[in-house]
Amino acid sequence: MKILKKIVIVLLLIVAVLLITALFLKKDYAVKREITINKPKQEVFDYIKYLRNQNNFSKWAMMDPLMTKTYQGTDGTVGFI
Repeated sequence: MKILKKIVIVLLLIVAVLLITALFLKKDYAVKREITINKPKQEVFDYIKYLRNQNNFSKWAMMDPLMTKTYQGTDGTVGFI
C-alpha cells in the first residue's frame, strides 16, 4: 500500500509541475504559411472563383475521389451552391 501511495504522490507532483509550468507559458501563437503563385492575379482569380475547380486542389476530394457533389446555379456567381 505504501508503494501505491508513493506512485500516486509522484503522479500528482508531475501533474502539478505541468500545470504550474503552463501558467507561465505564452498563451497565444500564430502560424503563417505563404504560397507564391507565378501567374497574374486575374488568371488565378478566374480559376478559383469556380467552385467546381476546388476539386483540383482539395485535400478532401483527393482523399475520396468517389465522393459525389451536387451543384445549383451558375458557377462563379454569387449564390452558387
